[in-house]
Amino acid sequence: MTAEPYRYRLGVDVGGTHTDLVLLDTVTGELSVEKVASTPKNPAIGVLEGMANFIAKGVQPSQIGFFAHGTTITTNALLEMRGAKVGLLITKGYRAVQEVQSQARDGNLFDYFYSKPLPIAPQSLTKEIPERCDYAGQVLQALDSDAVRRAARELKDAGVESVAVCYLFSFMNPRHEQETRALLREEYPAVHVSLSSEVLPRIREWPRLSTTLLNAYLEPVIMQYVSHLNRGLDGAGLRTQQRFLMQSNGGVMPFSAAIAGGRTVHTLFSGPAAGAQASAHLAREDARRGLVTLDMGGTSADIAFIEGGAPLEVTESIIARRQVDVPALDMVTISSGGGSIAWIDAGFLNVGPHSAGADPGPACYARGGHEPTVTDADLVCGYLNPDYFLGGAHNLDVAAARATLKARIADPLNMEVVAAAAGIQRIVDMRMADETTGSILRAWAAVHRRGARLHPL
Repeated sequence: MTAEPYRYRLGVDVGGTHTDLVLLDTVTGELSVEKVASTPKNPAIGVLEGMANFIAKGVQPSQIGFFAHGTTITTNALLEMRGAKVGLLITKGYRAVQEVQSQARDGNLFDYFYSKPLPIAPQSLTKEIPERCDYAGQVLQALDSDAVRRAARELKDAGVESVAVCYLFSFMNPRHEQETRALLREEYPAVHVSLSSEVLPRIREWPRLSTTLLNAYLEPVIMQYVSHLNRGLDGAGLRTQQRFLMQSNGGVMPFSAAIAGGRTVHTLFSGPAAGAQASAHLAREDARRGLVTLDMGGTSADIAFIEGGAPLEVTESIIARRQVDVPALDMVTISSGGGSIAWIDAGFLNVGPHSAGADPGPACYARGGHEPTVTDADLVCGYLNPDYFLGGAHNLDVAAARATLKARIADPLNMEVVAAAAGIQRIVDMRMADETTGSILRAWAAVHRRGARLHPL
């Protein structure tokens, strides 16, 4: 007997302020949309609340046959430094790789006060292990098992949750790293272990170490989230195991791969990648070969470039001043969104990078937020309907928006409230325009073409 085919396909995007769900009815072709407030303390709750809205309208969860999910949970955890406590095991004599890095520096070359980002695994949690392979993968020095066991006990006593293992030339011979993982789990069964030979099995020591450290730092975050979401979907009645996370390269990975570990760094651009892929699909449908895409959310705005009907791709990226070398769509992210907070510095108006997020959110949400945001400015300027926010599910408090803009921005700058709100809008619009123009020029330089202005936004 042939099983009855599933009727629905569900796509979910979890942002910093809102969670969006789109349901496709494969029988009628109808698309249904739900938008709910994100739940930063446990993002899975927002997803399940959105699903509950569909179920309340008569959708049978057992008939959802495909679940795809884009998320910024790892991105935000890195930006806010909310990852795991990480230890590092490295070949003896090379503990300084994390400090030396590639000897390059970002930002202003003439900044006398320049400092590198804090190491993910500090020197106190970095353990040197006697072992060595040569460039061809031949073993020059056997792995010191006793040293690994001692390191495991010391890291356990220090409260380390996740361990990165990065040995010289392990991409040519991963045996020592694999043996190290087995020893670590004998001494410390609960620890997460990221091997550089699995996370990024390729030449160049610093990019491989940096990417492995990021994987170790973020793996417990994504594994806990996906596990919780998986149980929630089961509890909601979802039967299909076709459950996928969006990857930075625009593809997907099954939930099982995320839970198994080792691929967390591939989700760092998960949310923005989904928007870029959707734009590429629209470009192909409309017979347009090139597009500039701008995806503005509550916390940030993402710019991507479509050429030849497909997004441009890179294999090396920098996020939060940290190098991550995995395939990803070429995107620029700026900290300008609906929740970006406006503030004054030495008499000058600034917007971002901090965001009010979903909790407490902008002042106009009336949830305890007191900082003026872009959303408050939009409301005061009349661009938002206070009686029809989130499809009418939530009313906006115009008086609260005006009060916070007056107290925090307009009065200190001796301006009218509407003028202050308009100033906030102009700053955000100019920043997006500048970054979009820069993205266009950079992208076109990459493909050696001219005439970027001919591409629609």
